[in-house]
Amino acid sequence: MIATIMVLVPLLAGVLCLLPLGTKGLFRISIAGALASLATVVYCCISPITGTVIDTSIWYIDSLSAFFLLISGFVSFVTLLYSKDYLRTEWEEGRLNAKEMRWFYLTMFVFVSTILLTFAVRSAALTWIGIGATTLVSAFLVGMYKDESATEAAWKYILLCSVGITLALFGIALLYAASSGVIPGDGSLDWPALVANAADLNPVFMKFAAIFFIIGLGTKAGLAPLHNWLPDAHSQAPSPVSGMMSGVLLNCAMYGIMRFYTVSEIVNPGFASNVLLFFGISSLLVAAAFILISKDFKRMLAYSSVENMGLIAIGLGIGTPLALFGAMFQVLAHSICKPLIFFCAGNITQIYKTRTMSLIRGVTEKMRFTGFATVAAGLAIAGAPPFPLFVGELLIISGAIGAGMYVLAGLLALILVFVFAGLVLNIFPMLSGTTDREVSEPVSLLRKGSLALLIVAALFFGLFMPEMVRDVFDGMVLILSGGTI
Repeated sequence: MIATIMVLVPLLAGVLCLLPLGTKGLFRISIAGALASLATVVYCCISPITGTVIDTSIWYIDSLSAFFLLISGFVSFVTLLYSKDYLRTEWEEGRLNAKEMRWFYLTMFVFVSTILLTFAVRSAALTWIGIGATTLVSAFLVGMYKDESATEAAWKYILLCSVGITLALFGIALLYAASSGVIPGDGSLDWPALVANAADLNPVFMKFAAIFFIIGLGTKAGLAPLHNWLPDAHSQAPSPVSGMMSGVLLNCAMYGIMRFYTVSEIVNPGFASNVLLFFGISSLLVAAAFILISKDFKRMLAYSSVENMGLIAIGLGIGTPLALFGAMFQVLAHSICKPLIFFCAGNITQIYKTRTMSLIRGVTEKMRFTGFATVAAGLAIAGAPPFPLFVGELLIISGAIGAGMYVLAGLLALILVFVFAGLVLNIFPMLSGTTDREVSEPVSLLRKGSLALLIVAALFFGLFMPEMVRDVFDGMVLILSGGTI
């Protein structure tokens, strides 16, 4: 029952946002809905995150599901807080009207609901449906501004991700064929049943399923060379949407890959790992190249997401407990740090009226709090200590060394140096210098509070690893290793 309520609460909040109560009423409903959604997610995940599985009807929530649900609840809450004054500025400047803002909140809450559904269901088929639904809903958010560039980005997003989702459907069909006659009844696509009976699944069907599943969902996760939709979508969407897409949406596809990976590695050890290593390395190479030559602030940040999805795929591909630990920690770190930098970018681009980095100077002088937050966010996504992305990268490289993959470890370290250099060389010149533009810090406690909350979360997980948190990660490593699900 609680899982059903968790999915329905954001839907109800979205419907209430359509009421003609004026902008003040709309913002109050949105914040109340965000808080209520976060509260139900936390309540639902209290038991699963400590090891007690929720297994009822269509719902299945273990520590892996709860981990992604908690991230989604937290990031969506912070995003909706940040959105209030961001959208108010857009409304005051005439880019959005009151009706469009109501539809924004309806779509955003439906988006949150589909994300929560994806992580909470027990069937691979329902996971696939949830991932497809997140694509359809978020496409409206990408095309929010309805100009030529935004519309083109939205259509490109729909077309490319639909191709990926279709390929993943072939993977689902092959997964069903592999389990035919092994798992009785209607549970042949249930993740727990698939893991429990993995040793008896057809290995040939599972190899083809792995190819279709990873390529299909890899498209949605932004793994290169299937990432082409991602820079356009992130650059054209409103900055709160960019933060949600990068911090939460990509996790949906990666979660599906992780669930399948767990089954595949029992049936065909090393096969899915090698596929993931290929796409992971490709993603890092592509991301590093485009980060170095990027001119558009938000497009550069999109390529940083490609890099981080690649690192997670490599952690899974290495497959040792330390590398799996690092991959899951990288998920957490990216989910916190990427919305932070996108919100900073939202402040800057909204005030400077441009995304071209060479035209932005003097941010620290004119916008002190945003400048400070961007310094922290820039260092965080570049992988500098004491931020959590540094820890995740170090764990994955250590995992490669521990597995005897010395060439891979050296290649990762070299690519990450180029990524670090590219991000620092592009971001920090915007913060220094002077500008003749009449710009000033947005007067908004919610904007500052959202950024501060993300900075505190990033520093906490970068500096501390409480025993309870370590136990959660150890439990997820056990799940990914096929020990339990």
